[in-house]
Amino acid sequence: GGMEKRELRQFFLAPTAAPDDFILLNESGTYDRRDGVSDQETYKALKQAMNTMKFSAAQQKDIFSVAAALLHASNLTFVELKNEQSRLDFNNVHLAPVCQLLGVTPEEFNEALCTFSIQAGRDGSVRRNLSQSKAEKGLEALIKTTYGAMFDYLVMRINDSIAYQSEEEPPVATIGVLDIFGFESFQINSFEQLCINYCNEALQQQFNAFVLKNEQEEYEREGIEWSFIEFPENQDVLDLINKRAQGILNLLDDHCRAPGATDRSFAADIYSKCSSNKRFQASRKQTAALQFEVNHYAGPVEYTILGFVEKNRDELPKQSTELLLNSSNPFVSFLSEILTGLKETSADDDNKSQSTTARRPESSLKKTVGGQFRGQLKDLRSKIDLTSPHYVRCLKPNDMLVPDHFDAVIVAEQLSCGGILEAVRVRAGF
Repeated sequence: GGMEKRELRQFFLAPTAAPDDFILLNESGTYDRRDGVSDQETYKALKQAMNTMKFSAAQQKDIFSVAAALLHASNLTFVELKNEQSRLDFNNVHLAPVCQLLGVTPEEFNEALCTFSIQAGRDGSVRRNLSQSKAEKGLEALIKTTYGAMFDYLVMRINDSIAYQSEEEPPVATIGVLDIFGFESFQINSFEQLCINYCNEALQQQFNAFVLKNEQEEYEREGIEWSFIEFPENQDVLDLINKRAQGILNLLDDHCRAPGATDRSFAADIYSKCSSNKRFQASRKQTAALQFEVNHYAGPVEYTILGFVEKNRDELPKQSTELLLNSSNPFVSFLSEILTGLKETSADDDNKSQSTTARRPESSLKKTVGGQFRGQLKDLRSKIDLTSPHYVRCLKPNDMLVPDHFDAVIVAEQLSCGGILEAVRVRAGF
């Protein structure tokens, strides 16, 4: 890495520490660089970018502190007790760094992860211990949501830095750059891939309308002799995924709001209500394995339902939320306000007291992950509709991430999936 030993000591990281020393990194199998890029140079570029965006030295330290705390937290372990109870392993060498970096005590951390409260009557509550497996899931949720809050903070902070400042002279025009992910189809596809592929379907429809449909309509208006080029429509795929009361993501939201909902009950619901859509398929074998297939614009993708309900809820236990909110570290407390909805979407005052600027979250209005994703995608499409877009398509020459190797089959598949061939035929004819 690029950090000096002095910096590493601040975050309780040994100079010899490597990615495979932390469970948060070594479980992915993707931390080894295969592109020849130096981590040392990347770290220098990161620091330079943060300086350019006017992150202060204190803010940079806060960000690295939380990142280091989450690395250490992934290595925490639990001790199984009697009667399906558990506690943190207080002998784990990573516990002290986590607590110091997050601004909490080991006792507070243990209580947040290994216990929960049950309301008993109007004024009282009873505290119970959690099993080891549930405590481990709570730790995973804490790591994920804290990292997500920090990501949101970085986005807000960068947007504040580059935003047009003058209120007297509003901008006449703006230029935006949208870098989107491509369709994903892995050996096992889950909730994340469905969201990503839904986004691609929506943006592909916008591309089709702008480049293919609108341009051919303009040819007709101008009386240009033209043989209309057919291109596949994908509104039925969008309906399958997000139609009100019938789409897969809407049905998933309904199950997440219902008590006792499981992946199996959700699967039964979509098998019953989505089977009439020609883009949906679930064979007997797939049904037995809790799987279904969507025939996307780019081709069929098989999804495994296991984990859909939990991922869409993405709830952080109340005890963990309160742990972060009461942290002695102002930045950690600020992040907790972002992830719970206490904080408005501005990062200007991240080092100030939040007591006067916070608002109480309304749990009844808490959106699911899918609901947030769909709302953000709707806003994005509305913004794109107000612009005159120009498209740059990036093609991956091979799947091995090596230079000077052109795989014609892979490139042709990408051209076909992205509607590029139809776009070229439209433009070439004119």
